[in-house]
Amino acid sequence: MAKQITEAEILKQMKANHCSREEAISIIEWDNAIDGGDKELGAPTTEQKKLVRGLLKADRNPAEKRETKRERKVDEDKLTIFTIIQQALIDPDISNLTCKNEAEISFSYKGSDYTVKLTKHRAKKA
Repeated sequence: MAKQITEAEILKQMKANHCSREEAISIIEWDNAIDGGDKELGAPTTEQKKLVRGLLKADRNPAEKRETKRERKVDEDKLTIFTIIQQALIDPDISNLTCKNEAEISFSYKGSDYTVKLTKHRAKKA
């Protein structure tokens, strides 16, 4: 049994969609058929499915992935130890002293190159 369409519904659809009376009646009948359980009317066509699939793939395009770099936090304890090691290496025989990110000191001593790397280990799990 079809639901009766009222004049108020027709006017509401005409105003909302800026359409003619016939188009408004068609829209209301379509909505009622879908609400009534006619699944074929509400099912997307194969072309619509392909379009949606293509749009979803475009959102996941790895080429458009944005790279954001997190600001690196300075470990104060590690910086203190690093400074102590750096001050200990102040010697006339040591040359080319370079430091890298509170983690690595490179230098030359009597013609040979050396690197000291400071690593803080993670706390052991209980």
